[in-house]
Amino acid sequence: MHKIWEDYKYYDTVHAYGNLTTRSCQRSVQIEGLENIPKDGAVILAPNHCTALMDPMMILLLSKGKIAFGARSDIFKNPKTARILRWMRILPIARERNGLSEVAKNFETFDEIIDCLDHGVPFCLYSEGMHRAERGMLPVKKGIFRIAKMAVDKLGKKVYVVPVGLDYEDFFQGQRRTAIRVGEPIEVGEAFRSHGEESEAEIYHHLCETLRERILALIGRIPPRRKGNKLLRVLGAVLSLPLFAVCAVGSLIIWLPLLIITSRLKDKAWTQTVRYVLHLLFPLFWPFHICFERLLNFYRDL
Repeated sequence: MHKIWEDYKYYDTVHAYGNLTTRSCQRSVQIEGLENIPKDGAVILAPNHCTALMDPMMILLLSKGKIAFGARSDIFKNPKTARILRWMRILPIARERNGLSEVAKNFETFDEIIDCLDHGVPFCLYSEGMHRAERGMLPVKKGIFRIAKMAVDKLGKKVYVVPVGLDYEDFFQGQRRTAIRVGEPIEVGEAFRSHGEESEAEIYHHLCETLRERILALIGRIPPRRKGNKLLRVLGAVLSLPLFAVCAVGSLIIWLPLLIITSRLKDKAWTQTVRYVLHLLFPLFWPFHICFERLLNFYRDL
């Protein structure tokens, strides 16, 4: 079985196409703070988690190189799916609800994560342990720092947990603004040394609170758009109706399945992921669908 830090045939090409597809689903993607990603040690990226599988697609925009991920283990049950996910550099991480036998397998995954970090490939872990399409954050789980501490002890080099804020203007609609902000990293070995008088539980609690505060400072910062003169906007809406009709017909293969699938979703946080997959499958219809959704947003904003 190949290592997730190794070079794969066609991976760079697929990565580039995936990044292009991600941008096609958004009106704009602003990336800030790349200079905060350390170059002198192992890096664990710790973003907030709000739009299911769309979030890792956003994280991949941070680098043209390799980034590996952890995901909940139940999506690996199908062997074919598991092979695809591994090719995408995604490893399974079981939660307590999956049962003790599954949780025990995490130690094998932790070894792979540490091996990945040792070979200079950043690893992305969602510190909340679950997603939700809401502003703010759930409490940070200490698992991300347990893994980081294991890496410090095993590798004997600096290991950083880097907060990343994924800031969506809208969690469900396409062609809205998004920002990806990288915050000040936490050097885990130094944190344990500087809090040496505290118990291990207290240190983990402090680290979790620090990470949560730093991520919260990176999100909820997209300013409202200036809408301009309402009379002119109404006139523009009326004049654009023929173009909207053309784009609606031209992008039918994307927006109709999107409408049907998302109407049946229990977890609406998957809406952006469904949009992404449809864009991935039908790139020739991007121009129509991009125009369609931007005009639709224009009408909504009236």
